[in-house]
Amino acid sequence: MKNFKSILTAVAMTALVCACGSSNDDPTPAPQPNPNPGTGTFKGVIFATSVTNPEGNSGASYMQALTDLLPGTYDNSNALPVGFGTKPIATASGNVYVLPDYMGNTKPELNRYQMDAAGKWIKKGTLLLPANAAACNIVELNNEKAYVSLQGLGIVMAFNPTTMKKLADIDLNDLKQTETKVSPAAMIVRDGKLFVGLNQMNAQYMPARNNIELAMIDTKTDKVEKHIVNTTLGMCFATRPIDPQSIFMDEQKDIYLNCIGSFGFIPGLNGGVVRIKNGATDIDPDYSIRLDKTEIAGLSTKHAEFLGEVCYAGDGKLYAYANSYGLDPNAKTNPYLSITNIPIVIDLKQKTMSVIKGMEISNPHGIAIGRHKGLIVFGSANKKANGFYTYDPATKQVAGPVMRVTGNPCYFHSFAK
Repeated sequence: MKNFKSILTAVAMTALVCACGSSNDDPTPAPQPNPNPGTGTFKGVIFATSVTNPEGNSGASYMQALTDLLPGTYDNSNALPVGFGTKPIATASGNVYVLPDYMGNTKPELNRYQMDAAGKWIKKGTLLLPANAAACNIVELNNEKAYVSLQGLGIVMAFNPTTMKKLADIDLNDLKQTETKVSPAAMIVRDGKLFVGLNQMNAQYMPARNNIELAMIDTKTDKVEKHIVNTTLGMCFATRPIDPQSIFMDEQKDIYLNCIGSFGFIPGLNGGVVRIKNGATDIDPDYSIRLDKTEIAGLSTKHAEFLGEVCYAGDGKLYAYANSYGLDPNAKTNPYLSITNIPIVIDLKQKTMSVIKGMEISNPHGIAIGRHKGLIVFGSANKKANGFYTYDPATKQVAGPVMRVTGNPCYFHSFAK
């Protein structure tokens, strides 16, 4: 039993702290511009890589900017160090936030950056965080208020993103289950309400009940208005804490959540996709895509255990990295280095999933997904190369690696339209 718990912890931590994503998708309310007079507007891309130890369970991460998706080979010599196990978070205002190491191995501070037109990093401020906070996600309401989820403390902290000063702590610990910590995760704002995914995880980073849970907070008062709970859809672990895109809105302002389940290790505690319809505050009991019940077309193992990273691209299409342990015979021996993550496309309207032909299978550190000028960009650390690939949804063509990198390509965001 002790050995099994160790494996659970290792797999959960791999999924929690290894992969990276993109920016907040919520368009309302729109953050106010925060320009740098005289420096121009940056319209390029930013990306991050992680370099791990031989076992894959720790390491260092680096962030850098380019004026475009420029083909080439990039090392980390000119990169900015960032926290391992988290990722940069870029927002519509042009701010880029850097969180500390998820496990608390770096200084507990949140840094805000912007860039000039050439991609030069300009540090704009620092917010000191509490010890053992495990900060994992940030959402901006406007240029006077933003929120950071402190997973280790059960708190969502409100702060001023312009001054980088704390405004308030919103304590969610009253919402915890008896077996778990409440563990606030990814967040989104809709119509003045902050929806916070609650991971509800125990000491092994696992769920204990088959519940999908969120907290709904009024952004005017910073008070919890509702504890949202669903027990009928057979899923749990609402949102992946370090993937802002694991909670997103479509064009109809329906909110979707990527539920991680038990990372495929506890039967009955499943992952998949659920939604909260526009105008509602409860999880839609009539909509779900459960991974254990939905085959992935073109996947030899038929099913995935969880979606490690997702990216909504409009028109009901969700791009994702699906984890299927059966793709690698050594997956559960060393999950940190397993080759088990395969790019797929999910049709949210038809509730279907299919493999993207021509894409490589990656380890869990290199599973970035972003959008750039009509293309879907996948970071991949596979058996052939480490780098960023592109997929054109219109032609179904795959290219790459367009950019080769040193380390695992764990994050990508484009400021280009």
